[in-house]
Amino acid sequence: VRMMPPPVPSRRGAFPPPIGWIPATIALLVALILSAFAFVPQYVNRPVEIVGAGTGAGAGGTAGTQGTAAQTITTNGTAGSAGSGGGTAATSRIACAAGRNGGGGDPGVSATELHVASTIVTSGIGSGFLGEAQSGIQAAINEANNSGGVCGRALRLDTINTGWDRTQGNTDISNWIGAGGTFALVGEPDSEGLAGAIEGQTIDRAGIPVVGTDGMLADQYNDPWVWPVAASTVTNVHVIAQYAVNTLHAQSFGIVYDTFYKFGAEGALAFDAEIHRLTGSHIQGYDQGKSCTVGTRFCGINSNQGSFQDSVSAFNSGCNPRCDVVVMLLEPTPMATWMKEEKDAKDSHGSPVWYQHLFGGEPLFDDKFGQTCAGECGGMTVWTGYHAAIQPFDAEPAVYTYTASLKSACPTCDAHNEFTEGAYMGTRLFIEACKRVQAKGLRLTRANLRDELNTDSFDFGLASGPLHFGSSLPRQANRGMAAFSANAIGSFNGWNYLTTGFIPDPAPGQDLR
Repeated sequence: VRMMPPPVPSRRGAFPPPIGWIPATIALLVALILSAFAFVPQYVNRPVEIVGAGTGAGAGGTAGTQGTAAQTITTNGTAGSAGSGGGTAATSRIACAAGRNGGGGDPGVSATELHVASTIVTSGIGSGFLGEAQSGIQAAINEANNSGGVCGRALRLDTINTGWDRTQGNTDISNWIGAGGTFALVGEPDSEGLAGAIEGQTIDRAGIPVVGTDGMLADQYNDPWVWPVAASTVTNVHVIAQYAVNTLHAQSFGIVYDTFYKFGAEGALAFDAEIHRLTGSHIQGYDQGKSCTVGTRFCGINSNQGSFQDSVSAFNSGCNPRCDVVVMLLEPTPMATWMKEEKDAKDSHGSPVWYQHLFGGEPLFDDKFGQTCAGECGGMTVWTGYHAAIQPFDAEPAVYTYTASLKSACPTCDAHNEFTEGAYMGTRLFIEACKRVQAKGLRLTRANLRDELNTDSFDFGLASGPLHFGSSLPRQANRGMAAFSANAIGSFNGWNYLTTGFIPDPAPGQDLR
Protein backbone atom coordinates (compact mmCIF):
# COMPACT_ATOMS: atom_id res chain seq x y z
CA VAL A 1 0.00 0.00 0.00
CA ARG A 2 1.43 3.33 -1.11
CA MET A 3 1.33 5.99 1.60
CA MET A 4 -0.09 9.51 0.51
CA PRO A 5 1.61 12.69 1.75
CA PRO A 6 -0.22 14.61 4.47
CA PRO A 7 -2.56 17.43 3.25
CA VAL A 8 -1.10 20.94 2.88
CA PRO A 9 -2.46 23.27 5.58
CA SER A 10 -4.73 26.13 4.41
CA ARG A 11 -2.98 29.59 4.01
CA ARG A 12 -6.13 31.67 4.76
CA GLY A 13 -5.01 34.69 6.72
CA ALA A 14 -1.35 33.97 6.05
CA PHE A 15 1.16 36.45 4.56
CA PRO A 16 2.17 36.89 1.83
CA PRO A 17 -1.03 36.04 -0.06
CA PRO A 18 -1.02 33.81 -3.11
CA ILE A 19 0.30 35.42 -6.28
CA GLY A 20 -3.05 35.15 -8.03
CA TRP A 21 -4.73 37.43 -5.45
CA ILE A 22 -2.51 40.48 -6.13
CA PRO A 23 -3.91 41.52 -9.57
CA ALA A 24 -7.43 41.41 -8.21
CA THR A 25 -6.45 43.62 -5.27
CA ILE A 26 -4.77 46.20 -7.56
CA ALA A 27 -7.79 46.30 -9.84
CA LEU A 28 -10.07 46.95 -6.87
CA LEU A 29 -7.89 49.83 -5.59
CA VAL A 30 -7.77 51.47 -9.02
CA ALA A 31 -11.53 51.28 -9.30
CA LEU A 32 -11.94 52.89 -5.88
CA ILE A 33 -9.53 55.75 -6.74
CA LEU A 34 -11.24 56.47 -10.04
CA SER A 35 -14.65 56.49 -8.46
CA ALA A 36 -13.43 58.93 -5.80
CA PHE A 37 -12.18 61.37 -8.48
CA ALA A 38 -15.66 61.50 -9.94
CA PHE A 39 -16.82 63.30 -6.80
CA VAL A 40 -13.79 65.60 -6.27
CA PRO A 41 -14.03 69.15 -7.77
CA GLN A 42 -11.39 69.80 -10.43
CA TYR A 43 -9.28 72.92 -9.79
CA VAL A 44 -7.99 73.81 -13.24
CA ASN A 45 -7.86 76.74 -15.60
CA ARG A 46 -10.38 76.28 -18.37
CA PRO A 47 -11.23 78.49 -21.32
CA VAL A 48 -14.25 80.68 -20.68
CA GLU A 49 -16.96 79.27 -22.88
CA ILE A 50 -20.60 80.00 -23.62
CA VAL A 51 -22.50 77.00 -24.94
CA GLY A 52 -25.83 77.55 -26.65
CA ALA A 53 -27.62 74.76 -24.81
CA GLY A 54 -31.12 74.32 -23.47
CA THR A 55 -30.65 75.36 -19.83
CA GLY A 56 -28.11 77.29 -17.82
CA ALA A 57 -25.49 75.79 -15.57
CA GLY A 58 -24.92 77.27 -12.14
CA ALA A 59 -21.94 76.81 -9.85
CA GLY A 60 -20.94 73.20 -9.56
CA GLY A 61 -23.29 72.20 -12.35
CA THR A 62 -26.62 73.30 -10.86
CA ALA A 63 -29.09 73.67 -13.68
CA GLY A 64 -30.48 77.10 -14.49
CA THR A 65 -33.78 77.95 -16.09
CA GLN A 66 -35.10 76.40 -19.25
CA GLY A 67 -34.23 78.01 -22.54
CA THR A 68 -31.20 80.11 -21.46
CA ALA A 69 -27.62 79.73 -22.61
CA ALA A 70 -25.57 77.32 -20.54
CA GLN A 71 -22.44 78.95 -19.19
CA THR A 72 -19.19 77.41 -18.01
CA ILE A 73 -16.82 79.98 -16.52
CA THR A 74 -13.96 78.61 -14.46
CA THR A 75 -10.75 80.23 -13.29
CA ASN A 76 -8.89 78.36 -10.55
CA GLY A 77 -12.18 77.25 -9.08
CA THR A 78 -14.74 74.48 -9.13
CA ALA A 79 -15.79 73.66 -12.63
CA GLY A 80 -19.45 74.07 -13.44
CA SER A 81 -21.17 71.69 -15.78
CA ALA A 82 -23.57 72.51 -18.57
CA GLY A 83 -27.23 72.17 -17.70
CA SER A 84 -29.68 70.09 -19.64
CA GLY A 85 -33.28 70.70 -20.43
CA GLY A 86 -35.84 71.45 -23.02
CA GLY A 87 -34.13 74.28 -24.90
CA THR A 88 -32.83 74.16 -28.45
CA ALA A 89 -29.51 72.37 -28.83
CA ALA A 90 -26.47 74.45 -29.74
CA THR A 91 -25.16 74.47 -33.28
CA SER A 92 -21.95 76.32 -32.45
CA ARG A 93 -19.79 77.40 -29.51
CA ILE A 94 -18.49 80.92 -29.02
CA ALA A 95 -15.38 81.10 -26.87
CA CYS A 96 -12.08 82.91 -26.64
CA ALA A 97 -10.31 80.08 -28.44
CA ALA A 98 -9.25 79.25 -31.97
CA GLY A 99 -11.95 77.45 -33.91
CA ARG A 100 -14.68 78.46 -31.46
CA ASN A 101 -14.57 82.28 -31.70
CA GLY A 102 -17.74 82.70 -33.72
CA GLY A 103 -16.00 83.23 -37.06
CA GLY A 104 -16.47 86.42 -39.00
CA GLY A 105 -18.95 89.23 -38.59
CA ASP A 106 -18.23 92.95 -38.68
CA PRO A 107 -15.75 94.39 -41.21
CA GLY A 108 -12.21 93.13 -40.69
CA VAL A 109 -13.21 90.11 -38.58
CA SER A 110 -12.81 86.52 -39.77
CA ALA A 111 -12.34 83.23 -37.95
CA THR A 112 -8.56 83.51 -38.34
CA GLU A 113 -7.71 87.22 -38.69
CA LEU A 114 -8.55 90.59 -37.16
CA HIS A 115 -7.69 93.64 -39.26
CA VAL A 116 -6.99 97.01 -37.61
CA ALA A 117 -5.45 100.25 -38.82
CA SER A 118 -3.76 103.42 -37.61
CA THR A 119 -2.79 106.72 -39.21
CA ILE A 120 0.77 107.46 -38.14
CA VAL A 121 3.11 110.47 -38.27
CA THR A 122 6.56 109.78 -39.68
CA SER A 123 7.12 113.08 -41.49
CA GLY A 124 6.62 116.75 -40.71
CA ILE A 125 6.80 118.60 -37.41
CA GLY A 126 4.76 115.96 -35.52
CA SER A 127 7.21 113.18 -36.30
CA GLY A 128 9.57 114.64 -33.71
CA PHE A 129 7.48 113.08 -30.93
CA LEU A 130 4.97 110.80 -32.70
CA GLY A 131 7.32 109.09 -35.17
CA GLU A 132 7.96 105.94 -33.13
CA ALA A 133 4.41 105.39 -31.87
CA GLN A 134 3.77 102.85 -34.64
CA SER A 135 6.46 100.65 -33.06
CA GLY A 136 4.57 100.79 -29.77
CA ILE A 137 1.45 99.55 -31.59
CA GLN A 138 3.41 96.82 -33.32
CA ALA A 139 5.06 95.73 -30.06
CA ALA A 140 1.65 95.03 -28.48
CA ILE A 141 0.44 93.25 -31.62
CA ASN A 142 3.55 91.07 -31.68
CA GLU A 143 2.94 90.10 -28.04
CA ALA A 144 -0.61 89.03 -28.86
CA ASN A 145 0.21 87.16 -32.05
CA ASN A 146 3.05 85.29 -30.36
CA SER A 147 0.58 83.96 -27.80
CA GLY A 148 -2.25 82.91 -30.08
CA GLY A 149 -3.63 86.22 -31.28
CA VAL A 150 -7.06 87.45 -30.25
CA CYS A 151 -9.02 84.29 -29.48
CA GLY A 152 -7.29 82.46 -32.30
CA ARG A 153 -7.29 85.39 -34.72
CA ALA A 154 -4.00 86.86 -35.94
CA LEU A 155 -3.89 90.65 -35.74
CA ARG A 156 -3.08 92.43 -39.00
CA LEU A 157 -2.12 96.12 -38.88
CA ASP A 158 -2.38 98.65 -41.73
CA THR A 159 -0.69 102.03 -41.33
CA ILE A 160 -0.33 105.14 -43.45
CA ASN A 161 1.63 108.33 -42.80
CA THR A 162 -0.48 111.51 -42.80
CA GLY A 163 2.25 113.97 -41.85
CA TRP A 164 0.01 115.09 -38.93
CA ASP A 165 -2.33 116.71 -41.43
CA ARG A 166 -6.01 117.02 -40.57
CA THR A 167 -7.42 116.74 -44.09
CA GLN A 168 -5.13 113.89 -45.11
CA GLY A 169 -5.87 111.95 -41.93
CA ASN A 170 -9.62 112.25 -42.43
CA THR A 171 -9.26 111.09 -46.05
CA ASP A 172 -7.19 108.04 -45.11
CA ILE A 173 -9.58 107.02 -42.32
CA SER A 174 -12.55 107.46 -44.68
CA ASN A 175 -10.83 105.25 -47.27
CA TRP A 176 -10.32 102.44 -44.74
CA ILE A 177 -13.95 102.64 -43.68
CA GLY A 178 -15.16 102.68 -47.28
CA ALA A 179 -13.07 99.64 -48.23
CA GLY A 180 -14.78 97.67 -45.46
CA GLY A 181 -11.77 95.68 -44.33
CA THR A 182 -10.95 97.45 -41.03
CA PHE A 183 -12.58 96.52 -37.73
CA ALA A 184 -11.12 99.33 -35.59
CA LEU A 185 -8.47 102.03 -35.38
CA VAL A 186 -5.90 101.35 -32.64
CA GLY A 187 -3.26 103.51 -30.98
CA GLU A 188 -3.93 106.28 -33.48
CA PRO A 189 -1.05 108.68 -32.75
CA ASP A 190 -2.21 111.11 -35.45
CA SER A 191 -4.26 113.48 -33.28
CA GLU A 192 -4.72 116.02 -36.07
CA GLY A 193 -5.97 113.51 -38.65
CA LEU A 194 -8.28 111.95 -36.08
CA ALA A 195 -9.59 115.42 -35.20
CA GLY A 196 -10.53 115.88 -38.85
CA ALA A 197 -12.37 112.55 -38.86
CA ILE A 198 -14.18 113.37 -35.61
CA GLU A 199 -15.22 116.85 -36.68
CA GLY A 200 -16.34 115.56 -40.08
CA GLN A 201 -18.51 112.91 -38.36
CA THR A 202 -16.56 110.21 -40.22
CA ILE A 203 -16.04 108.17 -37.04
CA ASP A 204 -19.57 108.45 -35.69
CA ARG A 205 -21.35 107.74 -38.99
CA ALA A 206 -19.37 104.53 -39.41
CA GLY A 207 -19.56 103.54 -35.75
CA ILE A 208 -15.93 102.43 -35.91
CA PRO A 209 -14.10 102.05 -32.56
CA VAL A 210 -10.99 104.19 -32.10
CA VAL A 211 -9.26 102.54 -29.15
CA GLY A 212 -6.24 103.68 -27.14
CA THR A 213 -5.52 107.09 -28.67
CA ASP A 214 -2.79 109.44 -27.49
CA GLY A 215 -5.45 111.72 -26.05
CA MET A 216 -3.94 115.15 -26.63
CA LEU A 217 -7.05 116.88 -27.94
CA ALA A 218 -10.37 117.54 -26.25
CA ASP A 219 -12.46 116.14 -29.11
CA GLN A 220 -11.19 112.63 -28.39
CA TYR A 221 -12.75 112.73 -24.92
CA ASN A 222 -16.09 113.90 -26.28
CA ASP A 223 -16.72 111.29 -28.96
CA PRO A 224 -18.66 108.13 -28.01
CA TRP A 225 -16.54 106.00 -30.38
CA VAL A 226 -13.10 107.11 -29.10
CA TRP A 227 -11.31 105.77 -26.00
CA PRO A 228 -8.12 107.74 -25.11
CA VAL A 229 -5.61 106.20 -22.70
CA ALA A 230 -3.46 109.30 -22.14
CA ALA A 231 -4.01 112.20 -19.81
CA SER A 232 -5.09 115.09 -22.02
CA THR A 233 -3.19 118.29 -22.67
CA VAL A 234 -5.91 120.00 -20.63
CA THR A 235 -5.17 117.69 -17.68
CA ASN A 236 -1.45 118.34 -18.18
CA VAL A 237 -1.79 122.12 -17.78
CA HIS A 238 -4.30 121.78 -14.92
CA VAL A 239 -1.75 119.72 -12.99
CA ILE A 240 1.08 122.13 -13.83
CA ALA A 241 -1.01 125.07 -12.60
CA GLN A 242 -1.83 123.33 -9.33
CA TYR A 243 1.79 122.29 -8.77
CA ALA A 244 3.02 125.80 -9.58
CA VAL A 245 0.63 127.47 -7.12
CA ASN A 246 0.51 124.92 -4.29
CA THR A 247 4.05 123.52 -4.34
CA LEU A 248 6.21 126.23 -5.91
CA HIS A 249 4.08 129.10 -4.52
CA ALA A 250 4.36 130.84 -7.89
CA GLN A 251 2.69 134.22 -8.36
CA SER A 252 3.56 135.17 -11.96
CA PHE A 253 2.92 132.92 -14.98
CA GLY A 254 3.69 132.86 -18.67
CA ILE A 255 2.96 130.48 -21.53
CA VAL A 256 4.28 130.05 -25.08
CA TYR A 257 2.05 127.91 -27.29
CA ASP A 258 1.64 126.69 -30.86
CA THR A 259 -1.28 128.34 -32.67
CA PHE A 260 -1.07 126.21 -35.83
CA TYR A 261 -1.93 122.82 -34.24
CA LYS A 262 -4.89 122.35 -31.91
CA PHE A 263 -3.17 121.11 -28.76
CA GLY A 264 -1.32 124.41 -28.18
CA ALA A 265 -4.32 126.73 -28.17
CA GLU A 266 -6.47 124.26 -26.19
CA GLY A 267 -3.78 123.88 -23.57
CA ALA A 268 -3.05 127.60 -23.29
CA LEU A 269 -6.70 128.50 -22.64
CA ALA A 270 -7.04 125.67 -20.10
CA PHE A 271 -3.86 126.78 -18.29
CA ASP A 272 -5.16 130.32 -17.96
CA ALA A 273 -8.58 129.04 -16.82
CA GLU A 274 -7.01 126.92 -14.06
CA ILE A 275 -4.71 129.74 -12.96
CA HIS A 276 -7.77 131.95 -12.73
CA ARG A 277 -9.62 129.34 -10.65
CA LEU A 278 -6.65 129.01 -8.29
CA THR A 279 -5.60 132.64 -7.95
CA GLY A 280 -8.51 134.75 -9.16
CA SER A 281 -6.32 136.37 -11.84
CA HIS A 282 -5.77 135.75 -15.55
CA ILE A 283 -2.40 135.54 -17.29
CA GLN A 284 -1.38 138.89 -18.76
CA GLY A 285 -2.46 138.98 -22.43
CA TYR A 286 -4.80 135.96 -22.27
CA ASP A 287 -7.52 137.89 -24.13
CA GLN A 288 -5.43 139.34 -26.96
CA GLY A 289 -5.94 136.50 -29.43
CA LYS A 290 -3.36 134.27 -31.09
CA SER A 291 -0.40 136.62 -31.11
CA CYS A 292 2.69 137.56 -29.13
CA THR A 293 2.91 141.31 -28.58
CA VAL A 294 5.36 143.30 -26.56
CA GLY A 295 4.77 142.94 -22.83
CA THR A 296 2.62 139.81 -23.11
CA ARG A 297 2.94 136.68 -20.99
CA PHE A 298 0.44 134.77 -23.17
CA CYS A 299 2.42 134.17 -26.36
CA GLY A 300 1.00 132.35 -29.40
CA ILE A 301 3.36 131.48 -32.27
CA ASN A 302 3.12 129.61 -35.55
CA SER A 303 5.36 126.58 -35.13
CA ASN A 304 6.18 126.49 -38.84
CA GLN A 305 8.22 129.71 -38.64
CA GLY A 306 11.94 129.36 -39.10
CA SER A 307 12.76 131.88 -36.39
CA PHE A 308 10.95 133.28 -33.34
CA GLN A 309 13.31 136.11 -32.48
CA ASP A 310 10.63 138.82 -32.44
CA SER A 311 8.33 136.69 -30.27
CA VAL A 312 11.22 135.85 -27.95
CA SER A 313 11.91 139.56 -27.40
CA ALA A 314 8.21 140.36 -26.91
CA PHE A 315 7.71 137.55 -24.40
CA ASN A 316 10.86 138.39 -22.45
CA SER A 317 9.62 141.96 -22.04
CA GLY A 318 6.46 140.54 -20.47
CA CYS A 319 8.39 138.26 -18.14
CA ASN A 320 10.58 141.08 -16.85
CA PRO A 321 11.47 140.57 -14.12
CA ARG A 322 11.38 136.84 -14.76
CA CYS A 323 8.12 134.92 -14.48
CA ASP A 324 7.96 132.41 -11.64
CA VAL A 325 6.61 129.71 -13.99
CA VAL A 326 6.66 129.48 -17.80
CA VAL A 327 4.96 126.68 -19.75
CA MET A 328 6.06 125.74 -23.29
CA LEU A 329 3.36 124.01 -25.36
CA LEU A 330 5.49 123.40 -28.44
CA GLU A 331 6.71 120.45 -30.48
CA PRO A 332 10.40 119.45 -30.22
CA THR A 333 11.66 121.29 -33.32
CA PRO A 334 10.21 124.77 -32.60
CA MET A 335 11.02 124.37 -28.90
CA ALA A 336 14.69 123.72 -29.70
CA THR A 337 14.71 126.77 -31.98
CA TRP A 338 13.11 128.98 -29.30
CA MET A 339 15.56 127.86 -26.64
CA LYS A 340 18.61 128.43 -28.83
CA GLU A 341 17.36 131.96 -29.58
CA GLU A 342 17.03 132.49 -25.82
CA LYS A 343 20.56 131.30 -25.04
CA ASP A 344 21.90 134.81 -24.49
CA ALA A 345 18.98 135.87 -22.25
CA LYS A 346 20.94 135.15 -19.05
CA ASP A 347 21.83 137.19 -15.99
CA SER A 348 25.33 137.65 -14.58
CA HIS A 349 25.02 134.29 -12.80
CA GLY A 350 24.12 132.46 -16.02
CA SER A 351 20.45 131.98 -15.05
CA PRO A 352 17.65 132.69 -17.56
CA VAL A 353 16.17 136.16 -17.15
CA TRP A 354 12.68 135.14 -18.35
CA TYR A 355 11.73 132.25 -16.03
CA GLN A 356 12.38 130.77 -12.60
CA HIS A 357 10.80 127.37 -13.36
CA LEU A 358 10.31 125.99 -16.88
CA PHE A 359 7.66 123.38 -17.76
CA GLY A 360 7.28 121.53 -21.06
CA GLY A 361 4.22 119.92 -22.62
CA GLU A 362 3.96 116.18 -23.24
CA PRO A 363 5.61 116.30 -26.71
CA LEU A 364 8.88 117.35 -25.06
CA PHE A 365 9.21 114.18 -22.95
CA ASP A 366 11.57 112.61 -25.49
CA ASP A 367 15.23 111.64 -25.32
CA LYS A 368 16.03 112.88 -28.82
CA PHE A 369 14.70 116.31 -27.95
CA GLY A 370 16.62 116.28 -24.67
CA GLN A 371 19.84 115.64 -26.56
CA THR A 372 19.05 118.37 -29.11
CA CYS A 373 18.11 121.00 -26.56
CA ALA A 374 20.87 119.88 -24.19
CA GLY A 375 22.05 122.56 -21.76
CA GLU A 376 19.40 125.10 -22.82
CA CYS A 377 16.69 122.81 -21.39
CA GLY A 378 18.48 121.72 -18.24
CA GLY A 379 16.07 121.51 -15.30
CA MET A 380 12.92 121.71 -17.46
CA THR A 381 10.04 119.71 -15.96
CA VAL A 382 7.81 117.48 -18.08
CA TRP A 383 4.83 115.34 -17.08
CA THR A 384 3.35 112.00 -18.06
CA GLY A 385 0.28 109.99 -17.13
CA TYR A 386 2.25 106.74 -17.48
CA HIS A 387 4.70 104.72 -15.41
CA ALA A 388 7.74 105.82 -17.42
CA ALA A 389 10.60 103.45 -18.21
CA ILE A 390 12.76 105.46 -15.81
CA GLN A 391 13.80 104.78 -12.21
CA PRO A 392 12.04 103.77 -10.06
CA PHE A 393 9.24 102.67 -12.42
CA ASP A 394 11.51 100.77 -14.82
CA ALA A 395 11.83 97.87 -12.36
CA GLU A 396 8.08 97.23 -12.32
CA PRO A 397 7.07 94.07 -14.24
CA ALA A 398 4.60 95.90 -16.50
CA VAL A 399 7.16 98.57 -17.44
CA TYR A 400 9.90 95.99 -17.95
CA THR A 401 7.64 93.98 -20.25
CA TYR A 402 6.73 97.08 -22.25
CA THR A 403 10.37 98.05 -22.69
CA ALA A 404 11.39 94.55 -23.76
CA SER A 405 8.53 94.30 -26.26
CA LEU A 406 9.30 97.71 -27.73
CA LYS A 407 13.01 96.95 -28.09
CA SER A 408 12.15 93.65 -29.76
CA ALA A 409 10.03 95.47 -32.33
CA CYS A 410 12.37 98.47 -32.65
CA PRO A 411 15.81 98.23 -30.98
CA THR A 412 16.54 101.95 -31.47
CA CYS A 413 13.20 103.32 -30.24
CA ASP A 414 12.96 105.59 -27.19
CA ALA A 415 11.05 103.80 -24.43
CA HIS A 416 10.81 107.10 -22.49
CA ASN A 417 8.64 108.75 -25.15
CA GLU A 418 5.15 108.85 -23.65
CA PHE A 419 3.36 108.68 -27.02
CA THR A 420 5.14 105.45 -27.87
CA GLU A 421 4.23 103.97 -24.49
CA GLY A 422 0.66 105.20 -24.89
CA ALA A 423 0.36 103.58 -28.33
CA TYR A 424 1.53 100.28 -26.82
CA MET A 425 -0.91 100.41 -23.91
CA GLY A 426 -3.74 101.63 -26.12
CA THR A 427 -3.28 98.64 -28.40
CA ARG A 428 -3.22 96.32 -25.41
CA LEU A 429 -6.50 97.87 -24.28
CA PHE A 430 -8.06 97.00 -27.63
CA ILE A 431 -6.76 93.42 -27.51
CA GLU A 432 -7.91 92.82 -23.95
CA ALA A 433 -11.38 94.28 -24.58
CA CYS A 434 -11.81 92.04 -27.65
CA LYS A 435 -10.89 88.98 -25.60
CA ARG A 436 -13.36 89.91 -22.87
CA VAL A 437 -16.16 90.26 -25.41
CA GLN A 438 -15.48 86.74 -26.61
CA ALA A 439 -15.01 85.40 -23.08
CA LYS A 440 -18.56 86.51 -22.33
CA GLY A 441 -19.81 84.41 -25.20
CA LEU A 442 -20.56 87.37 -27.46
CA ARG A 443 -19.59 87.75 -31.08
CA LEU A 444 -16.79 90.18 -31.81
CA THR A 445 -18.69 93.17 -33.17
CA ARG A 446 -18.06 96.89 -32.96
CA ALA A 447 -21.14 97.38 -30.80
CA ASN A 448 -20.12 94.66 -28.36
CA LEU A 449 -16.59 96.08 -28.18
CA ARG A 450 -18.01 99.52 -27.41
CA ASP A 451 -20.16 98.15 -24.61
CA GLU A 452 -17.23 96.24 -23.10
CA LEU A 453 -14.97 99.32 -23.12
CA ASN A 454 -17.70 101.42 -21.51
CA THR A 455 -18.46 98.86 -18.81
CA ASP A 456 -15.29 97.22 -17.54
CA SER A 457 -12.09 98.46 -15.90
CA PHE A 458 -8.65 97.72 -17.30
CA ASP A 459 -5.37 97.77 -15.39
CA PHE A 460 -2.12 97.22 -17.30
CA GLY A 461 0.14 98.64 -14.58
CA LEU A 462 1.24 101.45 -16.91
CA ALA A 463 -1.24 104.31 -16.40
CA SER A 464 -1.72 106.55 -13.36
CA GLY A 465 -4.39 104.07 -12.22
CA PRO A 466 -6.83 101.48 -13.59
CA LEU A 467 -8.66 102.70 -16.68
CA HIS A 468 -12.44 102.98 -16.44
CA PHE A 469 -14.20 104.90 -19.19
CA GLY A 470 -17.94 104.70 -18.66
CA SER A 471 -20.33 106.11 -21.21
CA SER A 472 -20.68 109.72 -20.01
CA LEU A 473 -18.84 112.44 -21.92
CA PRO A 474 -16.26 113.86 -21.65
CA ARG A 475 -14.81 110.44 -20.94
CA GLN A 476 -11.49 110.55 -19.04
CA ALA A 477 -9.90 107.32 -17.85
CA ASN A 478 -6.40 108.66 -17.09
CA ARG A 479 -6.51 111.77 -14.88
CA GLY A 480 -3.18 111.81 -13.05
CA MET A 481 0.35 112.87 -14.00
CA ALA A 482 3.86 112.53 -12.54
CA ALA A 483 6.78 114.93 -13.02
CA PHE A 484 10.31 114.38 -14.38
CA SER A 485 13.10 116.91 -14.92
CA ALA A 486 15.73 117.11 -17.64
CA ASN A 487 19.15 116.33 -16.23
CA ALA A 488 21.43 118.46 -18.40
CA ILE A 489 24.48 120.58 -17.69
CA GLY A 490 26.09 121.16 -21.05
CA SER A 491 24.77 117.82 -22.31
CA PHE A 492 21.62 115.77 -21.73
CA ASN A 493 21.98 113.00 -19.13
CA GLY A 494 18.42 111.65 -18.96
CA TRP A 495 15.32 112.31 -16.87
CA ASN A 496 14.99 112.40 -13.08
CA TYR A 497 11.75 111.49 -11.32
CA LEU A 498 10.69 114.29 -8.95
CA THR A 499 8.84 111.95 -6.55
CA THR A 500 5.57 113.80 -7.05
CA GLY A 501 3.43 110.70 -7.30
CA PHE A 502 0.56 110.92 -9.77
CA ILE A 503 -1.14 114.25 -9.10
CA PRO A 504 -4.82 114.11 -10.03
CA ASP A 505 -6.41 116.65 -12.35
CA PRO A 506 -7.81 119.32 -9.98
CA ALA A 507 -10.59 120.18 -12.45
CA PRO A 508 -11.46 116.96 -14.33
CA GLY A 509 -13.82 117.51 -17.24
CA GLN A 510 -13.48 121.28 -17.18
CA ASP A 511 -12.03 123.03 -20.25
CA LEU A 512 -12.56 119.86 -22.35
CA ARG A 513 -15.58 121.12 -24.26
